[in-house]
Amino acid sequence: MVKSLPLLLILILQGLLCSNPLQANTAGMDSLVFKSRLKTEFRMDVGNVLPTNAFVRAQNTDPDGNANYYSYSLRFAKQTTGNQLWQQIYLYPSFGLGIYSAFFINTKKLGNPVALYGFFNAPFVRHNRWSLNYELGLGLTTNWNSYNPVGNPNNIAISADKTVFIDAGVSLKYLLSKRLAFSIGYGFTHFSNGALKMPNKGLNTEATKISLSYSLNDGSSHFYSQPIPIFTGFYEWILSGYGGARNVLYQGTGVNQATGMKGVNYAVYGLSNTINRQISYKSKIGLGITMEFNGSQNSRIVVEGGALDAADLPFNRHIALSIYPSYELVIDKLSVVVQPGIYLYRMKAVNMTPTFYQRIGIKYHFLKDTFIGINLRAYNFYESDFIEWTVGHRICW
Repeated sequence: MVKSLPLLLILILQGLLCSNPLQANTAGMDSLVFKSRLKTEFRMDVGNVLPTNAFVRAQNTDPDGNANYYSYSLRFAKQTTGNQLWQQIYLYPSFGLGIYSAFFINTKKLGNPVALYGFFNAPFVRHNRWSLNYELGLGLTTNWNSYNPVGNPNNIAISADKTVFIDAGVSLKYLLSKRLAFSIGYGFTHFSNGALKMPNKGLNTEATKISLSYSLNDGSSHFYSQPIPIFTGFYEWILSGYGGARNVLYQGTGVNQATGMKGVNYAVYGLSNTINRQISYKSKIGLGITMEFNGSQNSRIVVEGGALDAADLPFNRHIALSIYPSYELVIDKLSVVVQPGIYLYRMKAVNMTPTFYQRIGIKYHFLKDTFIGINLRAYNFYESDFIEWTVGHRICW
């Protein structure tokens, strides 16, 4: 499909009117003229907050099923042209930066969050003026009306002013003219602080996404088409380490409410070993194991002089061992990582997280075989456990 699609586009475009933004290049049949590289886009999301915790169920849902959430995004993107092989393999995607602002109709207790995020948009398939696309976005959100034990005590969804922004969706796009394009789609957005501050049940939305994009220039950029070499699979052994923190609230007596709700921050760190096989230009699959120290697991908080402190407990009470299958979506030097895991060993404790967890993140190879990354560890598919700041190295054969 990847190899034949550029040729199919060439044959279709020979019969199109000159008003179409893709035209046959007089320089030869191995490339296509694309009339723009830089574009701006306005997107509106209209949908609902998913009732994934008690606060949003009670405060932010509409019994009549009406939309209770909407947002606006102003985005700036670069349209790739295939001058690198990965761009052609992904059917000439676009990527860029967006500014996002959200509004919640039924409650003011969440605030009006604003996010800055990066995004990657690529087609599943292109045909004539149409394309069916998928998109991934990651950023940072601020301006929440977050949890406050006095002023906003019920907001267990968001307890910090800054959260992670994760966005994913699909859309159908139509080129209206040389410069103008319209798209409509559907997707989800997740907000969480990664348990850096509790309570942190997180916030999840679903929405219809409508956007209008406009090309900023009408130059002579190209959609280049070149023969794609046959992919040769290879294995890689990845050794990585991560660090992070997890907040635990104090539920006892002996301190004031503000101190109790501040809680104690515990260190989380671990080592992971993963064996992957890259099976195509886009995909890696594998299996891994993680040994971690989670200070919040089996933790105990003590009060000393009106302040909170973590009780000294045996090291082995905080150890956990887990295994996971691994999938990576490879986008040049960047990878999107998905690793659902199962704990094989950890000591039983009160308020344990589920045995099955989810890890999703990104990593970037700043050297050929060395990378940095950030992962969100979650459970129940929507509640954050902690954030992993990762560095690693691989050996390929």
